[in-house]
Amino acid sequence: MDKIKNITIPNNSRIIVISDIHGEIELFKELLKKVHFNKEDYLIINGDLCEKGSNSEAVVKYIMELSSKSLKVHVTEGNCDTLAEDLLDGNPDLIEYLYHRPHSILNEWLDQLGMSLNERLNIQEVKELLTKHFSEEMKWLTNLPTAIETDRYIFVHAGLEDKKDWKNTKRDNAITMSSFLEKTHSTDKYVIVGHWPVVNYSSDTPSHNPIIDEKKKIIAIDGGNVIKETGQLNALIIERTVDAESFSYVYADPFPTCKVVKDFCKDPRMKGSIEYPFYEIIPLEENNDFTLCEQTETNRQVYVKNEYISRNKKGRSTVKTDVSCTQINVNAGDIVSVIDDTCSAYVLIKKDGKVGWVAKECIR
Repeated sequence: MDKIKNITIPNNSRIIVISDIHGEIELFKELLKKVHFNKEDYLIINGDLCEKGSNSEAVVKYIMELSSKSLKVHVTEGNCDTLAEDLLDGNPDLIEYLYHRPHSILNEWLDQLGMSLNERLNIQEVKELLTKHFSEEMKWLTNLPTAIETDRYIFVHAGLEDKKDWKNTKRDNAITMSSFLEKTHSTDKYVIVGHWPVVNYSSDTPSHNPIIDEKKKIIAIDGGNVIKETGQLNALIIERTVDAESFSYVYADPFPTCKVVKDFCKDPRMKGSIEYPFYEIIPLEENNDFTLCEQTETNRQVYVKNEYISRNKKGRSTVKTDVSCTQINVNAGDIVSVIDDTCSAYVLIKKDGKVGWVAKECIR
């Protein structure tokens, strides 16, 4: 990879790392307030500012302003941020992409100009129009480094190839590599990544919280914001000292909160989750609220909330979307996020970043 930025972060500094904002400007601002972000902090935005969310244009504008005002704000590119580069390259496939992505930053820019896609616009016309009015933003996006290196950390959106010299990682792999936490690298530094939602690594209880693997020296922080219906936007906080560092995290999500009014103890048989693309199931034992099912692709047995089970066009049973198959222990007085309260008898909640079901009678 060619675009590598080297920075120096003094000891006794606080580093805040956020990735995969995906156009959610209000959630991003809320998270900065939660971590009490101030001018003494180093802020690393680790890719995927754009796409999928509701306001990519505002996110890019806001982070451009932050980085212009402070030498302590640094940004890497994610795979979603290369859209401006695709436009400048005249990629004809962009037109089809934009038809299906109304909140793409390119469509948002067109909207600002009072324009919209139509059958008469081709990619060259879109390119000429947007480069005329948004050249500064596109230049900023295309010049983002693929990786940032410090004395102890490497920040890269998706991952590194396991090579003696990590800098020989192909750029495309650095921003699109899947499940990096299941791989290894050859650097002696912590590699901090986003891109791959951490809930995909969950086993017993679905969790959107950052995963810190000290043995592998990999930290995965993508909370599945926008990508996962139960997702969140994470901020990894690194407190540096001369000889070591400590890690913590804070998150923000868009869900309403409520107070637990009664203790609930989970059924230990209920654990795991169903995540894309393993949606096909075989119902084994139907009960009033949850059905014991076998995942066709993984052969795992899980309890699925009945309202989440449907049939596809081939008549096979599937789940409608990603869903937790676990229950969560809660105590009276806990504050939890409410994700789905439309099902019978149980409510899908999030507690401390973990997602599961509790009895409705426990929630006020």
